[in-house]
Amino acid sequence: MPERKLCAAPEPAASAGLVRRDISIELAPAQVAGFRPIASSFPYGSRVFLTHLEGKPIALQVEAAKQLLEAGFIPVPHIGARHFATERDFRDLVLAHSRNGVSEALLVGGNPLLARGPLDNAAALLSHPVLADSTIRTAFIGGYPEGHPVIPANALTAALAQKIAICGERGLRPRLVSQFAFDGGAIGIWTAEIQRNYPDLPIHIGLAGVTSLAKLIKFGMLCGVGPSLAMLRRSAAGLFNILADKNPGDVIHAIEAHRPSGSFHLHFYPFGGWEKTLAWIAEHQMSTAVHPTHHIGESR
Repeated sequence: MPERKLCAAPEPAASAGLVRRDISIELAPAQVAGFRPIASSFPYGSRVFLTHLEGKPIALQVEAAKQLLEAGFIPVPHIGARHFATERDFRDLVLAHSRNGVSEALLVGGNPLLARGPLDNAAALLSHPVLADSTIRTAFIGGYPEGHPVIPANALTAALAQKIAICGERGLRPRLVSQFAFDGGAIGIWTAEIQRNYPDLPIHIGLAGVTSLAKLIKFGMLCGVGPSLAMLRRSAAGLFNILADKNPGDVIHAIEAHRPSGSFHLHFYPFGGWEKTLAWIAEHQMSTAVHPTHHIGESR
């Protein structure tokens, strides 16, 4: 397949607000066939992350990434170390994506607590020689604003430093994408700390998209979201609240109040469907263009 040249939109000044920067979204491979976003809210050249789930044929991810490239987007396939039964399985997946010209990937340990094969963490993937033979040149690594449910904080800090160092040694461009959380202040403080330690590292801040509080709580528990889950539960009191859709506006506003200027972007986990989340983004962008002093999350 001929190489397709994709150029991300230039990054606006910090004062333009996080929602007006280039954003990314996460999809399951099966959702890609029906993914037809409006260009004004999700322009061509935007990143689409593709999940790597236990028990799902990996060929679906390869085909979905190819479809996204052909549609003019940048696919970022998740590659989870502990999913692979053999080292060859990992090599075959990387080379399959390379045949389609995929240039970015998220390299993580993966959801299983125990490895199926010899690869058990993201550092093992980043240091594997197959990446040097691939088209993947940008490596996303995971970040945890509220910590990890089973990995101590000092181990997370050491692992991040190790992965960034490996990227430098292997000629990979590192970028950080975070787990979602619901406490914007805590997320903003975390991003500020990461930037102090790694001022040149682009950070993609993970947020839950527009969905009901019931679903947010469900996925928060499944994904090991920390202290801010209790805050979300308190806001769910009453039948109407638990069923009503919630947008991430208040979380974004709190992040804006705490983070420094720098290379920050938003990454959405659209548990309620990508259509709802991108519709909210379009509405917010229009609102701030007409009412530039209107804060995210305020009712008008």
